[in-house]
Amino acid sequence: MDYVEVEGKTYEEAVKKAAIELNAKEEDLEIEVKEIDTKGILGILGSKKVRIVARLKEKSQETESPEEYGVTFLRRITQMLGVPSEVKAKKVGDRIVFTLSSKEGNIFIGKNGEVMDALQFILRLAIAKKFKHGFKLLFDINGYREKRKKALLDLAKKLAQRVKRTGRPIKTEPLNAYERRTIHTYFKNDKVIQTKSEGDGPTKRVVISLKKDRKYENGKR
Repeated sequence: MDYVEVEGKTYEEAVKKAAIELNAKEEDLEIEVKEIDTKGILGILGSKKVRIVARLKEKSQETESPEEYGVTFLRRITQMLGVPSEVKAKKVGDRIVFTLSSKEGNIFIGKNGEVMDALQFILRLAIAKKFKHGFKLLFDINGYREKRKKALLDLAKKLAQRVKRTGRPIKTEPLNAYERRTIHTYFKNDKVIQTKSEGDGPTKRVVISLKKDRKYENGKR
């Protein structure tokens, strides 16, 4: 049943009755007044009876998820630029991972992934604005993140070996938050090497150094 016809001594009473019968909130009802009976001259003594027809408002058909919205958002960008692309999204743990595949993907990657990171930032803002909630997400293009991660860790391992030989700390090039976290996570349980971030904003680097209780000389403790 999506509508009822009820009456009450006042409009408010009739609406409350309708809400109870339809098991709905009053704000979810569309009300049509069918009849008002009054008593007294010109009704100055108030209403005797109010009859209404109450219907449930049509629920929004919008069931779009953050993943679907994000995919549509990214597709619009690629279409505006005339770059044929395939965009997908999936939930990985508590993070939404968006992937874009394109023969011209480098346009969206930029130097050291700068353009891709900018698009990820815009995508996060767009989804947060749409759903009034912040989501953890990752945006990857043509598997760039994994390739970059491997190259980054290979470099970090070499820098760590140099630190062990010389005993002196070494700084990486400026890295974004995801890349810094990758290095920190890799060395998190290392018994010899420790890492920390240093700098501000886009100039942040990772400092790789020996733990204070460890001293190496020519690769020997």
